[in-house]
Amino acid sequence: MMVNAPTDLLADLAATRVGLAPSPIHGIGVFALADLPAGTRDLFAPPRPWVPVPEAGVEQLPPHARRLVETYCLWDAGVYYLPPHGFRVVDVVTYLNHSDTPNLRQVDGGDWFETVRDVTAGEELTIDYGSLETG
Repeated sequence: MMVNAPTDLLADLAATRVGLAPSPIHGIGVFALADLPAGTRDLFAPPRPWVPVPEAGVEQLPPHARRLVETYCLWDAGVYYLPPHGFRVVDVVTYLNHSDTPNLRQVDGGDWFETVRDVTAGEELTIDYGSLETG
């Protein structure tokens, strides 16, 4: 069966409610493009498990690649968790900044992120890095 790609793409764009912008917290952040009620989950790419890579493997990478991993990937107990698609395609979830009073929480071990309160369009979405679970 052939999928009507332009129609699907337009529907996906219409449902997009987050985008990237300069952040007052750090570098670039994720911002609400529309008001998001508490409990909103469908904000990012569909869940795909991140790949656990031992720190020793990351240390073998060239400096520019190591910086990508160290900046955008979760690290826990000697293991980095890398996106399954690498960094040629970037999920905006990697731009979530930390807050001690976040407006997102991780759900189902990181399969989803959910707003913990109503979020206003233009507000930066944040997560408490200390609350993140690993694979």
